[in-house]
Amino acid sequence: MHQQINLFQPVFRKQHKVFSATTLSQIVGAVAVLLILLLGHAGWTLTGMNATADNLQEQYDHLQQQVKALDETLRTPDTQLLDSEIEQLQSSIEERNLLLTRFGNLVIDQQTGFYDHFRTLAELNVPGLWLEGVSLDGNANVEIRGSTLEARLVPLYLQQLEDQKELSSTAFETVQLARPDVQQPKIGFVLRNFQGEPAWD
Repeated sequence: MHQQINLFQPVFRKQHKVFSATTLSQIVGAVAVLLILLLGHAGWTLTGMNATADNLQEQYDHLQQQVKALDETLRTPDTQLLDSEIEQLQSSIEERNLLLTRFGNLVIDQQTGFYDHFRTLAELNVPGLWLEGVSLDGNANVEIRGSTLEARLVPLYLQQLEDQKELSSTAFETVQLARPDVQQPKIGFVLRNFQGEPAWD
C-alpha cells in the first residue's frame, strides 16, 4: 500500500521567526537613548572647549592692549630692556594666537587629544616668564620651551606646574637654562619630563 505526502504543504515549510512589536520598540528605544547620551557628551565637550577658546581670546586681546600701551609709551627714546619686553610680549601674542587656532581645530573635529595639557599651560601665567613652544607625543613625553629675564622665575614656574591637577603626575626630569646672547638679558629654558633629546627633533 502506497501513500503520497506533499512536502510543499505549509506545515512542512520552515517558519521564519520575526521580532515582536514590543521587542522592536525596546531596541529602537535603547538605540535612541544611546544616541542622546552620545550627543550630550559631545555637546558637553564642545562647550568646555569653546569656554577655553574664549578665555584664550581674552588673554590674546589683553596682550594686544599691553603691546599697544607700550608702543604709545615707547614713542620717546626707550631702553634696551623695554625693547626686549615688547619682543617677548609679541612672541607671547603669537603663541596664544597659535593656541587659539589649535583649539579652533579641536572644536571642529570634536577631539580632546592633549586638550587638558594645552588648556593648563595656556592659563598658567608667571609675570616675566614667556612660553615659546610646547611639544607632546603619544608616549606622554612633554617638552616646554620658554624665556625669561630672571632665572629665579623658572623654579617658581615648575612649582606652579606641579600644583596643576592635569600636570601633577608629570615630573620634569630635565631643566636647562642658557643665555643665547651674553649681551642680552634674555635667558632661555627647556623643561622635559624625560632624559635625553626628544624624538621629534
